[in-house]
Amino acid sequence: MINRRNFIKSSIFITTPFSFLHTSKASNKAHIVIIGAGWGGLSAAKTLRQLNKNCKITIIEKQKNFISCPISNWVIGQIKVMKDITFSYKNFIKNNQIDMLFEEVKNIDIYKKKVYLNGLNLSYDKLIISPGVELEYNSINGLTNSFDNQNVFTAWKAGEETNLFSKRIKKLNNKENIIITIPLSPYRCPPGPYERASLLANFIKKYKLNNRIIILDANQKIVSKGKLFSKAWKELYSDIIDYRPDNNILSINSKEKKIFTDFDEYSYDIANIIPKQRAPKILYEAGLIKTNRKWASVNSFDFRSTEAKDVYIIGDATDKVSVGNVPKSGYIAYSMGKVCGYAVHSALLNKEPPSPSMINTCYSLVTENQGISVSAVYKHDKSKNKIISVNGASGISPNRSEIIAYNAWDWAQAIWSDMLS
Repeated sequence: MINRRNFIKSSIFITTPFSFLHTSKASNKAHIVIIGAGWGGLSAAKTLRQLNKNCKITIIEKQKNFISCPISNWVIGQIKVMKDITFSYKNFIKNNQIDMLFEEVKNIDIYKKKVYLNGLNLSYDKLIISPGVELEYNSINGLTNSFDNQNVFTAWKAGEETNLFSKRIKKLNNKENIIITIPLSPYRCPPGPYERASLLANFIKKYKLNNRIIILDANQKIVSKGKLFSKAWKELYSDIIDYRPDNNILSINSKEKKIFTDFDEYSYDIANIIPKQRAPKILYEAGLIKTNRKWASVNSFDFRSTEAKDVYIIGDATDKVSVGNVPKSGYIAYSMGKVCGYAVHSALLNKEPPSPSMINTCYSLVTENQGISVSAVYKHDKSKNKIISVNGASGISPNRSEIIAYNAWDWAQAIWSDMLS
């Protein structure tokens, strides 16, 4: 059985060569600026601080608290509450001697090596960007004007909307139909929409409500853990979940409470519209993404941007064309952060970083006490210049089980503790 201590030990997947603990005068004076204090940014900052006790590290983050996207479906499904996934940065700042500015980045000048905030600018020697994703609301006609905090939600970035959606589900009336729409892959957290549907169905079944969940998936099949989700739905929720693949949402009419796809129209009482996603606009404005691309191109060996010197980009905003076929998940961002921390420290010493190794474990609940999982180990393939999965080191759970659900919560607590302590 997994526990926090064993998990944290296993999660430190790159050992520290003694040579990398050395710091030079140049690295002591270096200023590393990190944009984003999510899974990637925190992991990169903490790794770098463990390697270099003297460099200056500044993190810029819009939100005053860390709110975890992984496990946020449990809040919507009435298993956990917002305080269970919300954490202060105070211990992280205190224990790691890292400065944090709770501000929004207005501009990045990759030539002057400056980051601009409201009335303030920071010069950097190395810049790490872990910005997450931007939701393309305008890709669905009528969506921008449909949010009323009562019946239409996205809740694909954990925060206030997660809380509002959770409160709405708690007051779910009998016979209210729920529609969940899923964009074409790639998008953040591939199994997330299917887990969300499962936990909503679990809530409906638990309270013996007569509700229906229609899943309109733009993909041709379930993107992640397809057989396990399908089996769970067939055995547990056949009268609740109606899964419809190859259904791309085009528009929504919130006055009539209708959703329109390529083929049909659907009436809803509650709509969870998950739109297409792309890297945040600020990366385009800084010249870090070419106009015909949706994601940031990086060198998969160290996550340096292909468009700017001394800039590193990690997490969901990266392009699998340049990185390799890894999912956009919190754990991958966390793994990228560790690799990037080593890479930046190595660059400060003018040394080659160790070859990257990454892991990903993804848990999904299908009931409040049964889960499914998939895991993989990744390495860098020098000939392809891509991150690839290690043969024989990946796997999917054979069936749903209570132990997987238990492990999922233990995993979350362990990794939160590791990032935020």
